[in-house]
Amino acid sequence: MRRRISIFLLLGLLLLLAGLLGRLYLHQQLQRAGVSELVWSAPGWQHGALTLDRLTLTLDDGSTVELQQLDLAPGWRSGFMLKRAEVDRLLLSLPATDQVSPAAESGSPLLLLGDETFWRSLARWLPDRARVQQIQATLPCRAGSCQLAGSWLLDAEHSDTGTTLASRLTLDLEGQQLLLSPHLQVDTEHVVLQAALAIDGKPAAQLDSQWQQGHAWQGHLAIPGWPQTSWLFGYLGRWVTLGALPFEQVPTAAQADLKWQLRPAVQPTSVDDWLGGAVALQANVLLPEPWAIAGVGSLTGEMSLQLSGDHGRWALPDAQLNMVLVPDLLATLQQLPSALQPTQVALQLQPATEQQLVLGQPLALQLSADATLPSGGTAQLDGPLQVQGLADWQINSDALLVQLQLPQLTLPELAVRSVTARLPLQLQANARSATIGLSKAGELGWQRLQLPAAELTLTATSTRISALAITLPPDEGQSASATGELAAEINRVEHAELKPQSWSLSGDWEWQDGALLWQGQVANAAGLQLDHQANVSSNGQWQLEGTLAPIFFRAGNPLEQTFASWPALLSLSSGQLSAELQAGDSGKGLSVQFNGQLNGAKGIYDRTAFSGLSTPLRASLQGQHFSLTLADLQLGELNAGIPAGPLQASLDYQGALAHPTTGTLKARRLTLELLGGRVSLTPATLDLAQPEQRAELVLQGLELGRLFEVYPTEGLSGGGTLDGRLPVLLRDGQVLVDQGAVAARAPGGVLSYQSDKLQRLAASNPSMRELAGALEEFHYTVLSSQVELAEGGDLTLALRLQGSNPDFQQGRQVNLNINLQENIPALLASLQLSGKVSDIIEQRVQQYLLKRRVQQP
Repeated sequence: MRRRISIFLLLGLLLLLAGLLGRLYLHQQLQRAGVSELVWSAPGWQHGALTLDRLTLTLDDGSTVELQQLDLAPGWRSGFMLKRAEVDRLLLSLPATDQVSPAAESGSPLLLLGDETFWRSLARWLPDRARVQQIQATLPCRAGSCQLAGSWLLDAEHSDTGTTLASRLTLDLEGQQLLLSPHLQVDTEHVVLQAALAIDGKPAAQLDSQWQQGHAWQGHLAIPGWPQTSWLFGYLGRWVTLGALPFEQVPTAAQADLKWQLRPAVQPTSVDDWLGGAVALQANVLLPEPWAIAGVGSLTGEMSLQLSGDHGRWALPDAQLNMVLVPDLLATLQQLPSALQPTQVALQLQPATEQQLVLGQPLALQLSADATLPSGGTAQLDGPLQVQGLADWQINSDALLVQLQLPQLTLPELAVRSVTARLPLQLQANARSATIGLSKAGELGWQRLQLPAAELTLTATSTRISALAITLPPDEGQSASATGELAAEINRVEHAELKPQSWSLSGDWEWQDGALLWQGQVANAAGLQLDHQANVSSNGQWQLEGTLAPIFFRAGNPLEQTFASWPALLSLSSGQLSAELQAGDSGKGLSVQFNGQLNGAKGIYDRTAFSGLSTPLRASLQGQHFSLTLADLQLGELNAGIPAGPLQASLDYQGALAHPTTGTLKARRLTLELLGGRVSLTPATLDLAQPEQRAELVLQGLELGRLFEVYPTEGLSGGGTLDGRLPVLLRDGQVLVDQGAVAARAPGGVLSYQSDKLQRLAASNPSMRELAGALEEFHYTVLSSQVELAEGGDLTLALRLQGSNPDFQQGRQVNLNINLQENIPALLASLQLSGKVSDIIEQRVQQYLLKRRVQQP
């Protein structure tokens, strides 16, 4: 009896010691697991299972796990194990934290998914049956904390050949149902995982994955047609930071098929180990319905990829991208006119066949993009690409080709027909910047371009772009820059102020920070050429400076052949013109400065020939007002029937563009050498806006002998020097003289008039006999005349003569009053016909005389 009691006491002590050691062991394991507190209530044993009303675990980080109505049935399968675990309610609460656990830092979802031992351990330790009737979790999210509800069910079957696990996880995402149904089969040689995902009762994805004793992993992920889940991204955005994704949902009806075969060279402990052996990947993605991408547009099409690897040697046997993009207004496209913003873009991208992929070496791709434009035109981009890197990516190409065809292009500023472009490009782009240039000369042309505001038309234009370089920064806050060189041939330029002909334009340009710099040359078929440079600032202000190539009028007159407003009656046969031009708009209206020099010009204006014309030319335009200054005009000779010259003048004209012919003319100096004397204009200011303008001509030292030489009259000769003043009236474009006066200088002169007509009159008339006798050698002391010049050029002279003939009636004093009338234009015309003039002047004189005879009654 005593021995039996001792045995029981020993067994009791052993049980007590085992309990103490078990509790100590449990305490240590809980501490290692981070459990700071373990509380249970109402433990019991029913039907071979441990029951608890409540089991609460508090972790070191403040997380709590509460299990209600817990039923745990132990069992034996190659050792002690949990046969059944059922929980009516699981309450999980995780506090928000910014710290990341070491496990999270080192773990990889791909590595865990591909770890065959993980699935074998899972199949070994999971109970035969597990059920969580209700899951309520409070989890940290971006808003602080969010709620998650669901349920979980597990059934396992064990046999001598292996284990089969079937699970079902249901999550209620605020009214949206998500069902994940994994199925795991484990035997001595294989691990097979199959899983199906359904969203709101509709199949979404199917996974088939298989492992072979740690030596191979193959799988197949299929998405037969993704259901509509417009809510998914919004819900996921509560839990994770999705970043600035350009799309708001997984594309509806999207189909995907991903297959892989991985045979690592060593036991994999990292993702690189899985990819370091034999690898075969195949992926296919189909977007049958438009997928909206914010800021880009709607995308449809398909993509396929085949990738193979052999111990680090990678190859891309096949890859294709065929997409159709219906673009939104991208930031880059918004800068284009609406007529150039594509309505649809078809993209094709495929690598070079059987291409080896080497780390650090670029991937060769072939790109093809076809864009449909609203105007019915097309734009194409084709060529090879070299792509390298991911984070620090690079894209290069030296053989891209851009082609553009537009039947018509209508913009507020211009209208163009039949536009074509061909630009061979080279591209260098990376994460920091992009540079686009020409690999060789490009071409741009159009059949007809109209600028309605400028009333300008350019026909049959071809442009050769010999250089182009565009730099695009990565940040929107930075501006792009570009440089280029071009040469354009315009077959015909039409403008109201220009005569139609061909023009050419060439130059270099640079665009930086929204400002444009240009330096080039413009010329036309007539020989007019302007070397110029211009700049346009980012605020729209601009400035132009140009130098006119010297014009030698002996070789031709490009001004006459260029400008429609060139006076039809003015022609130049020799001389030289050089000029410089400055123009701009600094925000105060258009400003133009023209400075030129004309030397040795010779030519004809109407019926007047001139030569030796030299003058500086200065013209300016400020806003709506302009001025023209001839500070030192020199004219060697002019001949309108009577030779005259030299002429000197200093003139200034100011007016308004709205009424250019009604400005103000200032004549500071105007002198003309005529008949051995001088005719000068008293300095005057003429307001051409008034109906009449008045000025005064001063005659000094005109020689009668020279007058009789240029205006020969039968039997009339003589000499003397004349002075006078002629008040001039300008009215309706005609020159009138009212109460002008001319008189001979003292002591007078000699007039001799002997003609057969006068002798015949003297034979029958005693009075005429005395007049004829007195005029044979008339020494005058007074010769004066009133001068009147009426409309139409009719000149009236009221001539008064006083003097005597020493050989007639003993030198008796004779007073004569004579009225003379002559039409000056007709007189000059007759003088020109009687002399030697050019064919042009002779023709114009004859036309004038014929017109005058027709108009006379």
